Amino acid sequence: MKTFKQMLAVAAMTLVSTFAIAEGKVVTLDMQAAILGTELAQKSVEDLQKNTEFTALRAKVESLVADIQALQETAEKDGMTWSEDQQADHRKKVEYLRADYELATKKLQAEQQQVMQRVQQQLTPKVRPVLEKLIEDEKIGMIINAQSVFHADADHDITAQLIERLNKAK
Repeated sequence: MKTFKQMLAVAAMTLVSTFAIAEGKVVTLDMQAAILGTELAQKSVEDLQKNTEFTALRAKVESLVADIQALQETAEKDGMTWSEDQQADHRKKVEYLRADYELATKKLQAEQQQVMQRVQQQLTPKVRPVLEKLIEDEKIGMIINAQSVFHADADHDITAQLIERLNKAK
């Protein structure tokens, strides 16, 4: 119990000293949301959605989901009357479809990640100077990762401001 109180006191002193160091405002920023919220990211996602290969792959995933569900419904309805060979054959079909589904889903995710990496590479050189200007203009003393904060009012979140400025910094 004594150790817990000591740790609590150290944590409180650390928090107080951290806020004392920050002479300006203390704000939060979700950098990933800022990058994904830009017009460039939105357009890249739209372009991906319109891509014929991506659309075909997404249609394949949806078709595989429907096929798996149909096989499961058939098994629920008729499975009790099947022989062991029929049950094994049915399980094999479901396993093959699931493997195809997992592969197609991984391909979709890889395409999406590739687009997001391209967006990040394009925006990374712009983020630093835009963020530094925002810090200067708003007299910000400390920026905390929004994903690490338990609670922060919208007034303390500069993500939207950064998105707006990144969109202007073409």
